[in-house]
Amino acid sequence: MIAFLFIPYSVSGEPKYVREYFVKERGLQYLGEGSGASVFYSLKDMLDRNSVAWSPVPKQIIDYITNAETCYFSQPDSPKDDCELFGSNTYEKKWFLTDFSEKKYMAEKEGEWYDFNAPYAKHFLHPFREDIPFYSESEKQYNLPVLYRSYLYDNDEAGKTSRPLNALINNRVYDFNVLAIDNYRFKFPGETRGLTLTVKNQSEVRGATLQLLKMVLQDSLWEPRFDSDVHHLETQNANIRFNSTNTRLTVHENYQGDGSRFFIKFDPKEATQPVLTFDKDVTGTSNIIFETPIEDLKTLDGHQIIKVNGTADKHAFRLSGKHQKGIYTLSLQQRQDGFFTKVQERDDIAIYAQQAQASNTLFNLRLNDKNSDIFDRTLPRKGLWVRLISGHLSQDVQGKTAPVEGNRKGIQLGGDVFSLQNQDYQLSFGLMGGQAEQRSTFRNSDTGNLTTGNMKGFGAGIYATWHQLQDKQTGAYADSWVQYQRFRHRINTEDATERFTSKGITASIEAGYNALLAEHVTGKGTQIRFYLQPQAQLTYLGVNGGLTDSGNSKVNLLGSRQLQSRVGVQAKAQFAFTNGVIFQPFVAVNSIYQQKPFGVEIDGERRVINNKTAIESQLGVAVKIKSHLTLQASFNRQTSKHHQAKQGTLNLQWTF
Repeated sequence: MIAFLFIPYSVSGEPKYVREYFVKERGLQYLGEGSGASVFYSLKDMLDRNSVAWSPVPKQIIDYITNAETCYFSQPDSPKDDCELFGSNTYEKKWFLTDFSEKKYMAEKEGEWYDFNAPYAKHFLHPFREDIPFYSESEKQYNLPVLYRSYLYDNDEAGKTSRPLNALINNRVYDFNVLAIDNYRFKFPGETRGLTLTVKNQSEVRGATLQLLKMVLQDSLWEPRFDSDVHHLETQNANIRFNSTNTRLTVHENYQGDGSRFFIKFDPKEATQPVLTFDKDVTGTSNIIFETPIEDLKTLDGHQIIKVNGTADKHAFRLSGKHQKGIYTLSLQQRQDGFFTKVQERDDIAIYAQQAQASNTLFNLRLNDKNSDIFDRTLPRKGLWVRLISGHLSQDVQGKTAPVEGNRKGIQLGGDVFSLQNQDYQLSFGLMGGQAEQRSTFRNSDTGNLTTGNMKGFGAGIYATWHQLQDKQTGAYADSWVQYQRFRHRINTEDATERFTSKGITASIEAGYNALLAEHVTGKGTQIRFYLQPQAQLTYLGVNGGLTDSGNSKVNLLGSRQLQSRVGVQAKAQFAFTNGVIFQPFVAVNSIYQQKPFGVEIDGERRVINNKTAIESQLGVAVKIKSHLTLQASFNRQTSKHHQAKQGTLNLQWTF
């Protein structure tokens, strides 16, 4: 078990206050005399939180000493308490660095060498070289395992006392129990110098730090162990991985995130404390990555991952990757004292639900949309019609705190291909088709994430219309149609795009009666009539779709294979001018009911739009410019508790 400890417990030329602390205040013993003297700690001293030794010493080290069969300097009455923890006597005296052989200390001479801290201390690498054997006097003499190695205070040839300030790990891979400790200056207020550890160039280090002044991590990986802490942490394209629940890292000073990544390899709900703690402010952006798949995602809500005692930018930490199971998804939520896991229902639920309704209603139409004046006996037998729609809808999906918004547009056209007519009725058959599109957006009010959806498709079918021919344009009518529809769907979330298709049949039968309420002829010859037309329509909605998404969840649209009913009345005024122009304003009120709500089912859990009933109001105007050309514009609005929709329609009818 080899670890590296940057703390001088094995010294020969330490400042006076160090020896006074060891001998007078702590009562620690020195082993050896003169330049060979070194301080050793007993197990008692290691367990003392006020000791100059690392407090607390890693449990693995204490267990190692406690369970050792024999201990050097053990006393018969207390064989365990007097077990010592030796540091290796790696005296880094200046004259030792004059030999720059690779077999020695891996120092590279650069200018004046009397001051150890500059200019070539940055090249001091030998404590991290596993390929160079080095044995301390303690190992040779007592056959003790080296648990710690340290940078030391020592005297140079000029009698100066110095200590290295920097350690560099460059393109190396090391696995230690302890990587760096810098608590010396905290035990001795007279010492102001601290250690900076730089790890760069695709290096990988695994080990703990204690009270390290500064760590610079560049293009490298660090896996902390135990309760590590560092005062200044600088990261540049760095990876920091936490492998176990008993691993934590505390950063005492401000931290500037630069897109570096913090990996958590265990299930976060198994940790009893935050993995990361920042005593001061956090700015920039860093990524949190959960490497282990989380099966029971729903139970992870509200676990603190990061504790911030200062202030943090809103997006200081973001959760990378896609973490969702069924209808649930995982994100990070900022609270007053840090960042917590937040389990929410997936944002794309709202888009799926709205698209389920749109695929069954985009091409729905009524008799008035195809032919607004079928009771005019002067009409020829055949006609063509074009219908343009544009609308907006807002819907509340179960479980969502914000509505999903949608915008639709489309075109339909058709024409009579065959008709029969006598003095009592007219029967027409025709073909129709169209294309439509709807775009949906949902913004999560908690996370600010935007989810969008787009669907476009076509419909094609046939229709048949029967109506009576009576005086003054009154009588009954019946209209029916059948369409096949197919849509391509796309849903865009923050981290994925899902694509699927829906298809199916929709069909309708509608009936009503056009009744004359009153009529009047003005002095200028304008004929005015008022009509009331009760209507009823039954529509079969049979478009369905589904997919297995990128998270391997089974997604099915809900609301297909049901009947939708509409019951209402239309009131119309007809102004027939002497020049042949007919002006017809109209209003309508309808009650719409569907058997089941539209929504989505993901892995067996359902979320729907509770809009089984709605009230629709409509107003419009039709203008017959010539005997064969009619232009109609209308606006309708649907209202229910969880559904608001409005749509404008422009119709052009041409008869020949």
